[in-house]
Amino acid sequence: MRLNVLYEDEEIIVMKAPHDDELVQLVYEFIVEKGRPVTWKELREAFSGIAGEDRLRKALHVLREKGLIVELRGGRYATPDMPGVQEELREIERRRIMREMSRIERMVQRVKINETLHN
Repeated sequence: MRLNVLYEDEEIIVMKAPHDDELVQLVYEFIVEKGRPVTWKELREAFSGIAGEDRLRKALHVLREKGLIVELRGGRYATPDMPGVQEELREIERRRIMREMSRIERMVQRVKINETLHN
């Protein structure tokens, strides 16, 4: 990560905290450089002392809104072009559709039962 060094000696290095837009870029670069999906824990550890959890979540939200990253199962974050990501996204969507179909089927069954009881 590239942060502006304000002061440095043998014992300490003082760096300037990134602005929100810089943090978004740093988070994106971190994920891209890993070349694989990264966990929330990895992100939190990498950015501890640089940005709090709220700012980190906000940066992830901005990146998701822009379509630069996607959130996968297990709280992992990746770029859409990483190997295996599109397949996992399709599986997530397939499962969501199956849950929705099941919910609709239950609603239809309840309506049929109510119609039977009231006729």
